[in-house]
Amino acid sequence: MKRRPPPGNVRRVISLGHNIRGVTTNKRGHLIQFESEQEHKLVLLLERDPTVADYVSQPETFHFLDDNGRQRAYTPDFKVWRTDGQIELHEVTVEARRVARASLQQREAAAQALCLQQGWRYIVHTDQTLPSGYEYANLDFLAAFRATIYADAVMTAWWLRQLAQEKQAHPRSILDRAGSDLSAGPLLNSLYHLLWHSVIQMDWRQPFVWRSDFHPAARIWLSTADPAGPRPQIGVEDSRQVQEVSP
Repeated sequence: MKRRPPPGNVRRVISLGHNIRGVTTNKRGHLIQFESEQEHKLVLLLERDPTVADYVSQPETFHFLDDNGRQRAYTPDFKVWRTDGQIELHEVTVEARRVARASLQQREAAAQALCLQQGWRYIVHTDQTLPSGYEYANLDFLAAFRATIYADAVMTAWWLRQLAQEKQAHPRSILDRAGSDLSAGPLLNSLYHLLWHSVIQMDWRQPFVWRSDFHPAARIWLSTADPAGPRPQIGVEDSRQVQEVSP
């Protein structure tokens, strides 16, 4: 018996042989599917982007005619709603496959036309533009601490006080200042939460956790921006440009 897809999804993700599949909960509490490791990377970026109000996977199926007049069906990977009201369709693909396959180029053209008609944006992400290496490892690790349950007021205030006069510091050197009345576990949880939400900054492309401790080269510092204010958007934070298909 086939199980139904999560609410708002038109289909369940499928096995393609070696792809990584999974289901998670997004920032609005909705079930989100991902069909590959690359899609999982985009989910992490959407979660961390404060300009993303909500998003859904496998949102709807569109039909179009290819260059040979045959009807094709296309289900984008994600539909995204921005806090400013903008709606976007996001597609994740492999760059080499995207360049080599005419059918994928035709699909992009059809999606572009649809979005132009609807007043939406169509954005394509590839294995060349999505995070990799240490950046992906850091996102994957810190995503577990994104929930507000880790935003302990006392621990947060302690970190902000400690970093107020520091330009850049090794996390362990700051943590060693904690007295016996502060537990290391909640302090670490709060640090990870603040890093995820960009209240405290780090170099996401460098190793952070190493052999059950902080990497010797890890550094943290207090964000110069208002912690309650906007944080970097996808493709801006690390000077990486996502590919927006435009007419």
